[in-house]
Amino acid sequence: MSLNNKSLAYSLLRIAFGVNFAGHGLIRIYNGVGTFASTTAEHMARSPLPHGLTLSFGYAIPFFEAVLGLTLILGVFTRLTLVCGAIFMMALTIGITANQQWEVASQQLIYSVVFFLLLFLLEHNALALDNYLRGTLPARPTAEI
Repeated sequence: MSLNNKSLAYSLLRIAFGVNFAGHGLIRIYNGVGTFASTTAEHMARSPLPHGLTLSFGYAIPFFEAVLGLTLILGVFTRLTLVCGAIFMMALTIGITANQQWEVASQQLIYSVVFFLLLFLLEHNALALDNYLRGTLPARPTAEI
């Protein structure tokens, strides 16, 4: 299989982004989800959001991150993963802005832009399990006789 530069660049960005997300989630799971959730809820204590909501969401965040990351790395369910990731970032941004953490909100906006770009350029997702599962592998160049 021969990849053009756009498809290769897309795949490298998708995989790097997936490694970032999976790393966040898997390390948080390894270190203890309860610790992460309670620390997150403590940091969100001055926001108007209910403590129970921030604590519950804190328990879910590492698993969302791990699943989003692993599916991005593998390139499986890529479109759905990108839409879910964008919605996930919106949810995180609601919490962070409610807590008036503007620098973190700016960082989250960068993640949102990457989700947007990957979704917008999805047609270049050549190096992904999605293509194998759907049987839509890129055509191999044929030699002219």
